[in-house]
Order: sequence, then C-alpha cells, then structure tokens
Amino acid sequence: MLSPSGSSRQLALFCAQLPRLRSLHRGPVGAEKRMVIDSAVRAARAGEPVDGYLERLGVGAARTAGVPVGADEGEDTSRNPTRPPRVSDGAPHALLGYHICPREMCERREHRTADGERPVCGVFDLALRFVAEL
Repeated sequence: MLSPSGSSRQLALFCAQLPRLRSLHRGPVGAEKRMVIDSAVRAARAGEPVDGYLERLGVGAARTAGVPVGADEGEDTSRNPTRPPRVSDGAPHALLGYHICPREMCERREHRTADGERPVCGVFDLALRFVAEL
C-alpha cells in the first residue's frame, strides 16, 4: 500500500500522463485500455489509489523514476552546459509562478511560459490553479 505522499505522487503521474494515454488508446484497438483509463479516472475522482491502474497501463514509478511530474517522456529534462537554454526556459519569457492541482489532491506542479497553453487536469477536467512565486 502506498503512503499518502506516494499515492499523491501516483495521482500526479496519472494526471500528467492522461492526455497521452487517451491519445495512445484511441480507436477499436485501445478499447480495453480505455476502460482501464476510465476506471482509473473514476477512482481518482473518488479519492482512491490509482497505482494498480497505472501498472495495468504500463505507467509506473519504476518506469518514470527521476522524471519530474509533468515532464514529457521524450523530453530531456537535464540541462546541457554546452548548449544555450531553450527559449522557453529564458527568464524574460517565464511566468513567475507555477500551476498546481485544482483540487489539491496530488503533487503535480507545472511551470508554463508566456506563450504556453494553460495546463489542465485530465482527471477533473479543470485547468490547474496558478500560484504566484513570492
């Protein structure tokens, strides 16, 4: 059984991966996995753990260890000192704050650039809440 923070971490992972999971399992071939995704969403909304569903979907803490919640799997999150920072990482374009779970049920935390889209919680179908950095 997961600790409350472990459960929160699993929910944050699920929330961040939900759009990708839904797009991967479209059409008739993904019908079985879509049922698992829908069951996981219902469990998350009810405050139940989602770790068992994540395992069935092939998304788990072991597979994503060291990856920040909300980071794309294909994106290199480490900084290479020989390259300049990406434009989206530059201070003039960055918003001073971050977005968190609108229901405060998980640890998901997203930073967004001025030209980026507002992050959305796929579990509750709500935009993440902005918290200004002081």
